[in-house]
Formats: sequence, structure tokens, C-alpha cells
Amino acid sequence: MRFLLLLSFLLPLAASAKKQTEYLDQHYGSHERQIFDLWLPKKKLKKSPLVIYIHGGGFSIGSKDEMRGHKLLIEKYNKEGIALASINYRYLTHAPLQTIMREDIAGFVQFIRYHADEYNINKNLILPYGISAGASSSLWLATHDDIADKNSPDPIKRESSRVTAAGHLNGQVSYDYMRWYDFYGKELTDKYIGKQVWSRYHLNSFEDIFTEEGKKIRADLDMYGNMTADDSPLILINNMDDHPDMDGDHFIHSPHHTRHLAQKAESLGIKTEVLINADGSFSMDAHRAVYRFFTNTLNQ
Repeated sequence: MRFLLLLSFLLPLAASAKKQTEYLDQHYGSHERQIFDLWLPKKKLKKSPLVIYIHGGGFSIGSKDEMRGHKLLIEKYNKEGIALASINYRYLTHAPLQTIMREDIAGFVQFIRYHADEYNINKNLILPYGISAGASSSLWLATHDDIADKNSPDPIKRESSRVTAAGHLNGQVSYDYMRWYDFYGKELTDKYIGKQVWSRYHLNSFEDIFTEEGKKIRADLDMYGNMTADDSPLILINNMDDHPDMDGDHFIHSPHHTRHLAQKAESLGIKTEVLINADGSFSMDAHRAVYRFFTNTLNQ
């Protein structure tokens, strides 16, 4: 009887000791949307690079769960010895854009780096990508100075936010919307973006973006302006047409966003691959293109 009781106690421990390769709905923060999925290679001969998928949806809709429908893609990464994560982040109803970028997008990178040994991840090889808002979030990580605070009492915040490479699919040129006025004109920007020019920062009016606080926020979110020669390699993809009859979707995801970024990156000497459907250079599935770019980058 005593033996049976001991055995029943040990069985759950033995099960939990098995190598886990799938972690779903794990928390990296206290908010209900600060969760992630993680798929690890079954063979753990060495620490795995990590690809992070960041969903789109204008910071108002979307879910990490869309990656669960790409089982073959997950398997492809895992067979290459690469871990894959998919994350949720707070919406604009929960926090301003600048906070989402620092505490959710970069916050997850810092969180996973702090827990790298637990998941057998190579903290020096982290590669984010995404579509639309996820694309620009990935670009923000690739172009922003490291936000690590070496003096923070929180060990997670002492971790680096810098990344190895990034993928930008149908994303935006910058989240300083003054860039949009410069590139696309005030009329179109006001027509299709409107109050988002200032409300995404949780400011109260258009005039607030010209205050010292507003300028600081815009500079923090200006991926185009923050791009420098020492930034990570980029793959910039756009599968939209150059639409003669502009609408909101085409304006926000226009190939022109990609072209401006490509021109800036290439002028700085950043390793960049550019695939644009409207220019005839895009002829494959975007996820597959990113996979090829990331694996080539890691193998160099």
C-alpha cells in the first residue's frame, strides 16, 4: 500500500519531467493579453534561435492564435532547430502605442531572454517578424536603441531588446505620423488616419504632438528616423498593388511604405531583401520568404 501511494505521487512528477516542446497561453506579463505560445525543437543538442511572430490588426484586433494554423511552418522551423513563438500584446484601448512597444513588444523579448536557459533558447539569436502592426513592431525592435536598463531592480528589464534580424510584411514606414505627412501629404493622411495621428499616443489633440512630450513619443516610435547603419538585417515584403483608386487599406499598407524603408536601409548599407508584388519581385508565400531569409541569416 505504501509503495502504491509513493508510486502515485511520483507519476505526476515523472510526467512533468518529460521534455516539453509546446507551451501555450503562457504569461509574460500581468495583463490578460500579455501571453504567448512557444514551440521548441524536439532535439535539444544546442540552444535554439528564436523566431517571434507578432500578429497584425492595427493594435485593436488580432491574435497570436493565427500561428496555430501554420503547423507545417512551425514544423519547418523546429526541424531546423529553431524555436518559434507567437505573442499577444495589449490593444490601444489598454495602453498607448509607445507603452505597448516598450512593455509588450520589447518586453516579451526581454522576458524570453531572461528565461532563455529554461527554454533552451539562444538569447543572442532572436528574430521577430509580423504583418502590418506586427511588421512595424518588428521593425521597431530592429531599429530602436537597446532599452535595457542595467540599473533596474527588475532583472528582466536589464535584458537587451535588440534583435538579430527582422521581417516586415505590409507594414508601415513609421509611427511618427509626421513622416506620413511628408511622404503622402496631409490630405490623404488626414482622410485615412484622422485622429489616429495623435490618439494612438493617448494624447488629447493634434496640437499635443508638438509639445515636448509629443515630440519625445514621436521620436521613440519613428522606425524610419531611427534606422542606422548598425541595425539588423531586414526582409521587407509587400504583396499589395499600386492601387490607382486609393482606399484606407491600400493607404495604410501601400508598397510606398516598403519602398521608403528599402531606400533608407539600402542607403545606410543595412543588409536588406526587398520583395514587392507591384514591382514584380514578390512571387512566394510571405511566411516562406521570411523563413528562407531567417535561416540563411542564421547559417551565415
